[in-house]
Amino acid sequence: MEMGSLAEWVEGLGELLAVCVALFLPYYQARKKKQEKNQRAKQVIIGTSKTILELNNIQKSIEFDELKTFVAVYSVLTTNDATIKIMDLGNEILTIIGDENVLDDSQKSKIRNLQNEIKLIKI
Repeated sequence: MEMGSLAEWVEGLGELLAVCVALFLPYYQARKKKQEKNQRAKQVIIGTSKTILELNNIQKSIEFDELKTFVAVYSVLTTNDATIKIMDLGNEILTIIGDENVLDDSQKSKIRNLQNEIKLIKI
């Protein structure tokens, strides 16, 4: 039995590599896209809520409207567990704010704790 030439071995290895890429590339791309969406959601909620903590007229602020809209829309569109957790924590932040215009120290502390929980969610 003949083992074949080096060129045939290289060709066979190349074909094997092409098949592996064709099989696993879509999975990798979907996973990467999901991670980017989760990271973006975390950044928006944490960043916007940090800004809201310092405001004196929360209900009339653009940031508060942004956070409400973002959480509402993203909650409807989400399909994976990590994003659902992130949106639930975003809803909790909105619940703490309620209809307040200025947050007291305990509310700010609760929101900071929720921000830390969001940071700890593995994406």
